[in-house]
Amino acid sequence: MERKLCFPLFAVLLFVMLNSAQAQTIESYSEVGGTLILTPPFSGAITSILWKHDGNLVVELVGNEVDYYGKFRGMATLDTTTGRLEIKNMNKIYAGWYTVEINNQVQSQEYNVELIKKVPKPEVAFKPLACSPALLNCTMTCDGDTSEAGPVTYSWREGDGDWIPGEKDRDIKNDEETKKVKTFSCQMKNPVSEEESEPQDNPFFQLIPESSAG
Repeated sequence: MERKLCFPLFAVLLFVMLNSAQAQTIESYSEVGGTLILTPPFSGAITSILWKHDGNLVVELVGNEVDYYGKFRGMATLDTTTGRLEIKNMNKIYAGWYTVEINNQVQSQEYNVELIKKVPKPEVAFKPLACSPALLNCTMTCDGDTSEAGPVTYSWREGDGDWIPGEKDRDIKNDEETKKVKTFSCQMKNPVSEEESEPQDNPFFQLIPESSAG
């Protein structure tokens, strides 16, 4: 008798695990005063939509009627043909967890909305500060206050070259290749902004004289 009960229990656990695995969390970001846009990946005819924020009603479409609730009145706009939700003048009260039901079906994508600041204009700084041709190597850092700026990515540029993705810190060696680079620049980027530094002189740069002919 006990062995017969095991199969239904296993089937229920498997069903729960599969449904959990299908849910996809999308990290979404907005700046203070900005506009948040959440677009569910749904195609087809839509007869009903229900958005929720932290479990509370945001907006509901039933038939041709659209109802907005609470703090979202006058702030949110629903596209009834795509299910897209737009919230203007974002602030902290609108951050949190968003879910959507379309045609009475909970959609697989859920949205974790976070409010972040723009990145600052960075500066290229050297470690040690007295980086000079007498040293074998130095470390450059893309310096700037990124607190509350969310996920920040960094890129570096040599002279007028292309931006190359990298880390906040970059090591340079006093070798022949580095000596050819006149300036270094760095770039900060997050989901709501990007800024780049002014070019910084390369302390290892050497002007190589043209060899005389004959």
